[in-house]
Amino acid sequence: MLLYSEKIQSFTTAHPCENVTVDGAQFRYILNGKTDGKTLVFLNGGMNTLGMWMDYVDGLSDVCRVLLFDYPQELRTNQELVVGMHAFFQKFGIKDPIFIGASDGGMVAQIYTQKYPDEVGGLILISTGGMDANTLKSLKRKYRFAPLMLWYLKRCNYEKMKPKLIKLGMSHIRNESAEEVAYAQDMFDTIFRDYQQEKDVHISGLLADLMNQIPVTASDFAAVQGKILLILPNQDFFSGKMQEDLIKLMHDPKIVYVSGGHLSTVLKADDYVRTIRNFLSEMSE
Repeated sequence: MLLYSEKIQSFTTAHPCENVTVDGAQFRYILNGKTDGKTLVFLNGGMNTLGMWMDYVDGLSDVCRVLLFDYPQELRTNQELVVGMHAFFQKFGIKDPIFIGASDGGMVAQIYTQKYPDEVGGLILISTGGMDANTLKSLKRKYRFAPLMLWYLKRCNYEKMKPKLIKLGMSHIRNESAEEVAYAQDMFDTIFRDYQQEKDVHISGLLADLMNQIPVTASDFAAVQGKILLILPNQDFFSGKMQEDLIKLMHDPKIVYVSGGHLSTVLKADDYVRTIRNFLSEMSE
C-alpha cells in the first residue's frame, strides 16, 4: 500500500487541476472520464481537499464523467455554495449530477437537493448524517462552542495549531490495520504541510453555517426515489441514531453497512468504488 504522499504526487501529475471563475468564485477542479455519460460530482468532507477522492477517479471514470472540486473561498455560506455550484455545473453543461458526498459533503448534497430538487440525478451519501431537524439540533449541542472556536482559529498561530488538528483527525481511527493507520497519518501530515489558515477558516465557517440551514424533510428527496445509495460505517462519527434519521429522509434507498470508521471513505476506497459501480449499474438497468 503506497502512502498518501506518494499517491497524490502521481495523481496530480496524471490529473492536473484547472481553474475557472464563475460569477466571481474561483473553482479549482478536475473533470475527467466519459464525456457522454452521467456526471458524478464529488463533494469534499471537512478538510475541503479534492485529493481525498483520488482513488475514485480511475475507478469510476470509465463508466461516468467525474468532477472533483474544492469549495471556493469566495462562497462563505452553504447557500452561496450551492448557488455557485449550480452556476459552475451550468458552465460545463452538467445536468442532473449524481452527487457523491462524504461527511459534510453529504450534507451539502442534501442542501443542494433541497434547493434544486428536480435537477439531481442521484445521491450517494457516505459517512454522513441527515440535515433533518433532529440531527441539526444534536449537532448544535455538540458544537455550541463553534463560534468561539472559529474566532480563535482566525487569530491563532496556525502553524503551532497544526499538530493538534492532525491529532484531531487521527482521533477518527477505529479498528484499522497498522498499514491503514500509517496511511492516515501520512495523509494528514501531507495535507497540513501546505494547508493555509485562510482555507481552514473558510471551511470551518461552512461547517458552522450548517447549523443555520433550514432542515430538510423527506419531501425534498421525492424526485430522487430509487436513486439513493447510503454507505454507512458501523463505527462512524455520525451516531446510529443519526444514521437512522438519515434513512428516514430518503425514498427507497439502497443501504450498505460497512466495517470501519469515519476515515473509511479514504482508507477503504476500493471497497467503496465497487459498491458505487454496482449501484450505478443497477440504476442504468
